[in-house]
Amino acid sequence: MRFFLRYSLILLLPAVLASCGNSSRVKLPDMNRTYSKRSKKPFGTFAAHQMLKEKYKQTDVESLTKDFYDSWVNRLSGVRSLYVIISKKVLLSPKDLEAMLQYVHNGNQLFISAEYIDETLLDTLNIEVQYYSMNSLFQSRVASTGPMRYSTVQLADSLLWGKKEYGFFFYPFDANFVKADSIGAAILGLNENGSPDYISVVHGKGRIFFHLHPQAFSNYFLLSRNNKEYFEKAFSYTAPERYAVYWDDYYRIGNEPNESFSSFAVFMKYPMLKWALLIAISLMLLYIAFGSKRKQRPVPVKPKNTNASVSFVETIGRLYLQKKDNHNIAHKMITYFMEHIRTHYYLNTSQVNAEFFSSLAKKSGVNETEVKRFFQLISQLQESADINDQQLLELNNRMQIFLKS
Repeated sequence: MRFFLRYSLILLLPAVLASCGNSSRVKLPDMNRTYSKRSKKPFGTFAAHQMLKEKYKQTDVESLTKDFYDSWVNRLSGVRSLYVIISKKVLLSPKDLEAMLQYVHNGNQLFISAEYIDETLLDTLNIEVQYYSMNSLFQSRVASTGPMRYSTVQLADSLLWGKKEYGFFFYPFDANFVKADSIGAAILGLNENGSPDYISVVHGKGRIFFHLHPQAFSNYFLLSRNNKEYFEKAFSYTAPERYAVYWDDYYRIGNEPNESFSSFAVFMKYPMLKWALLIAISLMLLYIAFGSKRKQRPVPVKPKNTNASVSFVETIGRLYLQKKDNHNIAHKMITYFMEHIRTHYYLNTSQVNAEFFSSLAKKSGVNETEVKRFFQLISQLQESADINDQQLLELNNRMQIFLKS
């Protein structure tokens, strides 16, 4: 009996372990921070959008999908309106920045809650931000300096709201504004370290609200415990009555200034595709650098170029010699010689007289008597109907005296 139980346990143990390994794990929810008003996932802003509509129920909350400059030109011409941006990052073009400041200056309010706010906008208003978070290499989320834990924020006005903290289990709220009170900014909220993470700045007739932790307006945060009070108190600083309320759907998507849509831009937008593309390009470069050397075809040796003109002249010469057309050969030799005198000694050969003989003798170094005799030979050969080989050879030999000089 003991023998049977012992071996039964040995046989059943692998099956039990396999069944434990195959048990279905609890699937974690999507933690991607989209801040989409339509998303009911943890880091969507469906709850925040509904609460904003409830706060301004007398006014329609309109969603805008264009950059701020285009919206300013086409939609935001009025005053006493509120523009809300809840996003991971806000990057502005020079036109967007100018339009945004003019919009607030005219008497409107701008609310920006983002993990990263365009430095040009902050520098224009003399605002400095301290970021403690650093981007993960392969993931779009922010890997904070510490592990996830229960993190809190609170409103700065303890006399009005008390010191009540609002929190949830996530990475710490550690970003903050530096010396915000020195530039005249009103400190409205604090992170868990007691540093300002929510301020407002007056610009012209309007006001800009800067908030560094958009996670505090996510579904996950607002639906945890009684955190919806944080939204109500945070937005209580905005004017209760607005002519129009706008919800941003352009910067939320992560659009950058002058961003153009292309296949390459899609790869660069998603971290996994971006790194896959970079690795593929690196491997291709390595293959070109090392693989091409092994498989390179030998370069054939090209034969030296031959002087085809010399061969052509020799061939033509042989044809004339075979025909025994000495008169034609002598005529071509005399023509070539006259051209040589014109181009080499710069003498006019149309008038062959005593002055011509004297000039040719001086320039060629040949005795003037020899020059006259040579041209007499040329005259005889031109008038002769028949030229023998001896006369043709004499013409060539005497011509070489001038050509070699």
